[in-house]
Amino acid sequence: MEEEFLLLDAVTGHPVPAGPVIASTCSVPAPMRVQAELHTVQLELVSGVCSGLDELRRQLRLGRSVLAAEAAERGCRLVPVGVLPLGHVGIEALTPAVRYLSMLDNYRGLLDDVCTAGAHVHVGVDGVEAAVKVCNRVRQWLPTLLALFSNSPLCNGRDTGYASWRTVVWSRWPTAGPPPHLEGTHGYRRMIDDLVGGAASVDPGTVYWYVRPSSCWPTVEFRFADVSLTVEEEALLAALCRGLVGTALQEPDETPAAPLGDQHLRAACWRAARDGLVDSRTGTDPVVASAETWHAVDDLVRHVRSALVDFGDEKFVDGMINWLKEHGNGASRQRRIFSVSPDILNVIDYAATSVTDSTVPIL
Repeated sequence: MEEEFLLLDAVTGHPVPAGPVIASTCSVPAPMRVQAELHTVQLELVSGVCSGLDELRRQLRLGRSVLAAEAAERGCRLVPVGVLPLGHVGIEALTPAVRYLSMLDNYRGLLDDVCTAGAHVHVGVDGVEAAVKVCNRVRQWLPTLLALFSNSPLCNGRDTGYASWRTVVWSRWPTAGPPPHLEGTHGYRRMIDDLVGGAASVDPGTVYWYVRPSSCWPTVEFRFADVSLTVEEEALLAALCRGLVGTALQEPDETPAAPLGDQHLRAACWRAARDGLVDSRTGTDPVVASAETWHAVDDLVRHVRSALVDFGDEKFVDGMINWLKEHGNGASRQRRIFSVSPDILNVIDYAATSVTDSTVPIL
């Protein structure tokens, strides 16, 4: 798992360009790593390869604690939200690495104000052919997942009206969004070559599909989610992604993937980013559909139930889903605080506290 965080001033809540310094001086226990990101106000924690959720949660809790302490020493806070709640950063805050400068040369003004924080899950598979099969079969669940893990409703000191404003900001990239249906391994490689050759991507790593065969690891990489407030929510994300991969690989090759047009899927993802936990697949109006909000999530859990049992994740996932039904996802909880006291600093304080002091029970 890869978690991106924002570094915000402990007093003003504005972004602090301390990412490269912390990444170069901070030491987290192996196999975890800390990396600078596209903008200097970002920081990324990368876990080692984990065989189970207990190991993943242990690494993320420890890594978050170390990074939060390092940030505090520099007068800032490690904040797990998808977009900057206050302030603005542009091209001047770009981390001066060779790859990022190449991206600037290619994408130009697009890099202005695309400072976001997401969570990426890599699930190991046996080769590109298996990865392509998985991507085709999990596409239909992307709107449901995106709604469940939305955690960026506030930007520039106001409520954007979206549960995941990060998704809207991120959609500026020419390849960002749900992947197309891939016509086998050769079709996938041909499409990547076309995107890189046509300058839509500077390399395979900048094909920013919500789920994709990884460009550098033997994995399927899920990259649709906002970073979560708590470690337990990140573990839920990992469990559901692994469950989807396990389920997809068990489906016979001759069983076709669910037919879903690219434009329909993109529209459903946009609706999920706007409304959060509503049934974005049916287009039900959220005002009318409060009782239907969780139906899509329940469908997803039923779909992966057998894989969850095989991996030993069933009890944890059921417990976390019940907890979220009671307390809401990250976007809902941020909004609840903001509605009680419309001072964005209170939300930042809540998010920064959640990074290490989770109120979610250990399940």
